[in-house]
Amino acid sequence: MKVGYFGEPGAYSNIAAMQMIQGDYVPLESVRAVFDALSNKEIDAGVVPIENSIEGSVNQTYDFLFKSNFSIVKEHYLRVEHCLIAKQGVQLGDIKYVLSHPQALSQCSEFIYKHGIKPVSEYDTAGSVKIVKNYNKNTYAAIASELAARINNMEIIVKNIENTHNNYTRFFLISENPVLPAGHSKISLAFSIVNRIGGLYNILKVFNDDNINMTKIESRPIQYNPFNYLFFIDIEKNDRSDHAISLIRKMTTQFRVLGTYESAPVPE
Repeated sequence: MKVGYFGEPGAYSNIAAMQMIQGDYVPLESVRAVFDALSNKEIDAGVVPIENSIEGSVNQTYDFLFKSNFSIVKEHYLRVEHCLIAKQGVQLGDIKYVLSHPQALSQCSEFIYKHGIKPVSEYDTAGSVKIVKNYNKNTYAAIASELAARINNMEIIVKNIENTHNNYTRFFLISENPVLPAGHSKISLAFSIVNRIGGLYNILKVFNDDNINMTKIESRPIQYNPFNYLFFIDIEKNDRSDHAISLIRKMTTQFRVLGTYESAPVPE
């Protein structure tokens, strides 16, 4: 099985993929590329980030999930431990610039500010290590995983530089084929509604009446309909969830079940 993920080898999506499913791991340059590779049948499954406990949701993933016909088949929470990585022999005081994905830079903003280092945005954490490796300068470093440092034979200057150690990213495994998990599971839904008084309230009331726990709600602008919104909701499946979904489907203007999947333990 070919499993695509966003980033270079050693990216956090790569680590999540290895913890979620066995297969041949295929690095891809963007979240969009993961969905495109699935559409073109170049991979059998994809791993994409959906939200971070510090920086919030990955909006691009939500947009592609709604537009695609793929299903969420698994979720996973990965503890994100950021390292400051540079060439062998480089000291912390030598570093003037640090490269990484914008979310990683934001998650390490206090360390960066404290040491007077200039952040430079790149497309990927592990890809930043690869870029720094090819620089003929000792004033550049990258923020990425310990695995990315090992793969590129680079030195870890400082470990765990994130603003808080309670830093987790939630990932989805997506596939063309939906699953029906037997155990405790979640259902991810996406829908839009007519913008009127009580519109969203009536949806949430259905969950309440059927004793369904909602674990997440997110709104995203509809790109082709200014100032109207899509809602993404995760609920815990119970013996009334099918009834609730059938009611909500009739109350919405667009509706999709994005997937039903086993609930991963939420970090505390």
